[in-house]
Amino acid sequence: MQKLEYRYINLQKIEEDTFGDRTILKMIIELFIEGIDEFVGVLNKEMKNKNWQVLFQATHKIKPNLSMFGIKKLEPAIHQLENNFRNEQDLDNVEILVNSSISIFKQVKVELQTELKSMNDE
Repeated sequence: MQKLEYRYINLQKIEEDTFGDRTILKMIIELFIEGIDEFVGVLNKEMKNKNWQVLFQATHKIKPNLSMFGIKKLEPAIHQLENNFRNEQDLDNVEILVNSSISIFKQVKVELQTELKSMNDE
């Protein structure tokens, strides 16, 4: 099987962590896709409400997935958002980071769905 190249995700670590077990890998990818939808939903809803603590918790929850799925491009933004929400500081500037993170997460989701399709086609 030919490995697909992706712009945002790198599945090498998670493939190693699952010992190449495709069933487990598919399940983890599917759960993360659900997590992305949940996270983006929280961002969209709670930014309007300025609910910084909920935003902090959601950002903190999604953060470990970035390294697991090799999403290096998002790590600085999510780390910054986590700190801003936790400390309730620089909140006038978070909207740009939130919007760019949502945009990247949408692309990550497409890449993960592409990977799932290629795994199902094997």
